[in-house]
Amino acid sequence: MGARLPYFSGSPFARMARVLIDEWALPVATEEWKFPPDPALWDLTPAGQVPVLIEPDRPALFPTLLILERLWDMAGHPPDAYDPAADRQALLATLQAGDALVTAFYIGWTGLREVATNHIGYGLGERHLHRFGSVLDWLETRAEAGDLRGGVTLPGVALACLVLWADARDGYPWRGRPGIEAVVDSLAARPSFSSTLPRVWAPER
Repeated sequence: MGARLPYFSGSPFARMARVLIDEWALPVATEEWKFPPDPALWDLTPAGQVPVLIEPDRPALFPTLLILERLWDMAGHPPDAYDPAADRQALLATLQAGDALVTAFYIGWTGLREVATNHIGYGLGERHLHRFGSVLDWLETRAEAGDLRGGVTLPGVALACLVLWADARDGYPWRGRPGIEAVVDSLAARPSFSSTLPRVWAPER
């Protein structure tokens, strides 16, 4: 059995890997799993999350950062797609901001609310959304400086998958940042993005 990538249709992190597999025609079979995850996912990764990259004779690979870098390696290191020395900070910051965005949405979707004294002085969901917006503003400065490039790059794909996921869920005001808009809109028009669209979903209010 060759390499495979379990994923959920709605996971923006798994979509990043699926886009790259498509763009670079990598020999990795993608396997859609139902959500909520089957307990068997914990047997593949202690995080219980997707994506996870499974290759013959290799330990299962996670988290997303390492998977994206491994796919870049499998593709023969396309030079325009990623320069670890220059791009890794932007990629990691984007992935961490994505964790904050997803967590903020899940706080609302699970109906969590304050039931006791708030000892830290701010709402956790609002804090996560602020963190995501702050990283977007920082990425916009990188785009203005030419450091956040267009085309199929690891930071660009990660960013596009996150904000487009937000569009397909509760929404987030990411537009109004011209550099980011240019990167995201150009990627969204590619076949690899069209074929990996998340299903639109919103909780009943």
